[in-house]
Amino acid sequence: MSDETSEVSARFIEVSMACSDAALQEAFWVEMFDAKVIFRGRMEGQRFSRIVVAGVSLVFREDPAFEAPPGPGRERSFRAHLGLRVPHLDEAIRALEARGARFVLKPDEVRRLQRSKGADDNPLLEIDYIASPLTAPRIAAGDFRHDVAIFVGPDNLWVELNEIREPTDTGWYPGSAPADSS
Repeated sequence: MSDETSEVSARFIEVSMACSDAALQEAFWVEMFDAKVIFRGRMEGQRFSRIVVAGVSLVFREDPAFEAPPGPGRERSFRAHLGLRVPHLDEAIRALEARGARFVLKPDEVRRLQRSKGADDNPLLEIDYIASPLTAPRIAAGDFRHDVAIFVGPDNLWVELNEIREPTDTGWYPGSAPADSS
């Protein structure tokens, strides 16, 4: 066995999800984000739609056994979502509301929730690790900020919008400036 390791070059390109109505999901993503439909048809007898949005292929496949997650009013009960990075969160919220988006959490409420305590009196959000080169003092000084808003799509699918401001020496998230290699 060799001691050499090689990096696997890969890019994230697809998320495939069960749904109750592939056409409804397709229409939602086209209306909200100008998604491009690239295929639709049947897979194992079930309707599906494959779209491209935000550089990723989303495949929605109807499933007769699909059960939607909890809906609006129970946002803290369900954790699965699709997250998209936007350059200006307030502008994205306004544009999407004009297209009919129904936001259940906006940045001020998300920040309030992140500072709150859960039913067990423990903090709702606790960070116990921060990757180098970022540090808690740098975050406190404003070098890193991550604002979030969430709206609900068909089948109570959460769509999370993220405005991320990170220092150039991290480059962690897609769309970030690359880390300085000098």
